Amino acid sequence: MAAGNAHAATYVVQAKAQNFSPALAAKIAAAGGQVKARYAQIGVAIVEADDSFAARALQLGEIESASRDRVLQFEQPTVVSGLSLGENAASPPNTGDNDTRFDLQWGHTAIRATDAWARGYRGAGAVVAVLDSGVDCTHPDLVPNLLINLNTSFVAGEGACATRPFPAFNHGTHVAGTIAAADNGIGIIGVAPSAKFFAVKVLSEFTGSGSFAGILQGILYATDNGADVINMSLGVSGGLPIAADTKDLIKAMQKAVLYARQNNTIVIASTGNDAIDFDRAVDADGNRLMSFPGGVDGVVGISATAPIGWALNFDTNLDIPTSYTNYGKHTVHFAAPGGDSVYPGNENCTVAGLLRPCWVFDLVFSDSTGGFSWAGGTSMASPHAAGIAALIIGANGGDLQVSRVENALRQGAADLGTHGVDEFFGQGRVNANDSLR
Repeated sequence: MAAGNAHAATYVVQAKAQNFSPALAAKIAAAGGQVKARYAQIGVAIVEADDSFAARALQLGEIESASRDRVLQFEQPTVVSGLSLGENAASPPNTGDNDTRFDLQWGHTAIRATDAWARGYRGAGAVVAVLDSGVDCTHPDLVPNLLINLNTSFVAGEGACATRPFPAFNHGTHVAGTIAAADNGIGIIGVAPSAKFFAVKVLSEFTGSGSFAGILQGILYATDNGADVINMSLGVSGGLPIAADTKDLIKAMQKAVLYARQNNTIVIASTGNDAIDFDRAVDADGNRLMSFPGGVDGVVGISATAPIGWALNFDTNLDIPTSYTNYGKHTVHFAAPGGDSVYPGNENCTVAGLLRPCWVFDLVFSDSTGGFSWAGGTSMASPHAAGIAALIIGANGGDLQVSRVENALRQGAADLGTHGVDEFFGQGRVNANDSLR
């Protein structure tokens, strides 16, 4: 993990009570803190102050903790630039679909998305919040389903709409495309092509970093603005140590996730890309390592699977645990398609009229700023699961208790690896069609 101070002095302050009253905020101000945001619903405030503020805050009997915010470096996926919006692709080889890049999306085959669509389940009525690095707000695959007026950013100096032009890769755009790209005759199709979504920027599109406070605020904003599903394709590089300077921040995040769940918002996150066994991992100081935010209590953690040589054999196994995915029975709840680049050799293959090295097609193809790209990571797996959650919620009228969504995911998942809960697959690889039985 790379970590540091989020600002000169920004603090996540937790009250002992499940409330943060105006009177308590006034006491914080008297102690020299400037309350930048107050979340009475979970008893947390974001405060700016000087370096000695924490000691003064803890003298208040109502305060449980005052933790210096930390900036975390999140992992970036393997990326191969694809096509600009202006480049044409040949007609799909198998489906005949007019979204001409759809036949590059082997992940939809793995999770049986099209079978769910054929039964009329396409996610209408569900709303997904994409907590990430923003999105390309003008991408024609995304515009039909983007609730742009709900977009917001918790990254200083950056708006929710991505700004770097093609061929720059935008992580949030790729993720959003997998979840909810429209079935509109352009590019790709999301797992839930009739669901709506909005972007909550919690990572810098330039550095890939984000703070505890920004992610916490993003969860609360998404919940309070009607999200049924929150997707966080975020994974702290190397895992997060559970240590004296992080445990209270983790507790604050758990409060935000619990609040989301109580308001029928399921929180789904990637588990990270370091091939770490989180059932056993510790850092050099002996502190237990966790996947963050995928390992936070109440979050549904997603590991990654992929084929090896799919372009050579479309019937190959799509459910191989990837070379990089983090794992552990207490961290992974489900597996989903994330892509990999381990196919040996560099010979070319042609799929959907595109000539590329064969290994490229084992990655996940989706939207990116001004075009499309391939990427591989648990960041690509989580949105497949989030899309299925949107299908489930849409099928139930657009509002469903989190426990019922989780139960549907569990009942539909393909039990792979060790029978029952597996360290790589968790409770199974997600399956859209069977989760809608």
